[in-house]
Amino acid sequence: MTQMYEGTGEVPALKAIWSNLKDFPRSLSLSAAVAGILIVLIGTFGTGPIVVQAAQVGHLSEAQTASWFFTILMGSGLYGIYLSLRMRMPLVGAWSTPSAALLVTGLATHTINEAVAAYFVSAVLLTIIGWAGLLEKILALVPRPVTMAMLGGILFNFGVGIFPSLIKEPVIVLTMIVCFFIGRRFQWRAPVVASFASGLIVSVLLGKAHQPHLKVEWAHPVWVSPHFTISSIATLGIPLLLLTLTSQFAPGMTVLNGFGYKAPVNRSIVTGGLLSLVSAGFLSSGVNSAAITAAIGSGEQAEPDKTRRYTAGVVSGLGYAFLGIFGSTFLGFFGSIPTPMLMAIAGLALMPAIANSTHEALIDPQYREAALITLLITVSNIHALKLGAPFWGLIGGVIVHQIVVFKGKK
Repeated sequence: MTQMYEGTGEVPALKAIWSNLKDFPRSLSLSAAVAGILIVLIGTFGTGPIVVQAAQVGHLSEAQTASWFFTILMGSGLYGIYLSLRMRMPLVGAWSTPSAALLVTGLATHTINEAVAAYFVSAVLLTIIGWAGLLEKILALVPRPVTMAMLGGILFNFGVGIFPSLIKEPVIVLTMIVCFFIGRRFQWRAPVVASFASGLIVSVLLGKAHQPHLKVEWAHPVWVSPHFTISSIATLGIPLLLLTLTSQFAPGMTVLNGFGYKAPVNRSIVTGGLLSLVSAGFLSSGVNSAAITAAIGSGEQAEPDKTRRYTAGVVSGLGYAFLGIFGSTFLGFFGSIPTPMLMAIAGLALMPAIANSTHEALIDPQYREAALITLLITVSNIHALKLGAPFWGLIGGVIVHQIVVFKGKK
């Protein structure tokens, strides 16, 4: 059996992949398989509704939305399968939930062609950063509390959206909320999945769920030509890059290190960047390391034997790829669900991320004022000089921080 490589590069790629692939059936355990399936369920049903909302705001056609699902699901699958087999560790792929949330507001003021251009720019910069090993230097340019405040501001409206949904469909949404917090109380591994399932059951019983228009067919990627503008690059491209680095790769790699692995940071970023670049024209908003679900496949609950946990990453990759192949069918399922339920599950799924990002943003007194300014500007959703609130939030936070730091030094 091939031993863990932990980013050393001692074993050639093809040899490592082939060796671990042959060992996969023997190493796979029931607990690892369950962990991999849970990762897919949380990723798709927890954050999939956010993609649906963004597509509706951007007036994407059904074919374009299906292409978006195909590229992010297939990209996440290939990321997890390749890196987990290459490095023999549970490297789980995902699409950036905060980036999808950013697009809910971004596509209201930018065309899909401009968004695709931002995807390309973000993917190229991501690949360069990983290849040159610049992650720490890039993160040092913008204080982390400011970036976390921008993230909190972007996600804030999703949390708020739970309560208008509660007014529209009180029985369904209240059931989901109660189920979610019961799951949090008893530390279920996937409370958002249980919440989604409970909401779906109640919707069916009340006759609120539509008859699903499921078409079992292969996904058909749709090409969209990019339109490069300064506004889209500043408002979408740069925030997409920063959100991916700070809220996906950085915490995802930290989770691996915390479970005793030597996370292959640069290799992971390059892999995500290249997959994002290849699929950007087909509406992929980006592929990266999982953050929220990374711990599910990395701990002892997935597999007591540390050297066999890579199988959870492979299983999750296979699950994502399978769903991606049937992107149109997947989209048809979401189309049968009441809109308030989709809005509620998006808010509940993002609630831990909202709490964590705002906590990190405001916990350090030295950065508190700058982070608060960033948070308020981002939540305000202003658009000045054709540049969106996330961009101005970053600018405002950095300026305030420099003023406060300068004053403190004097």
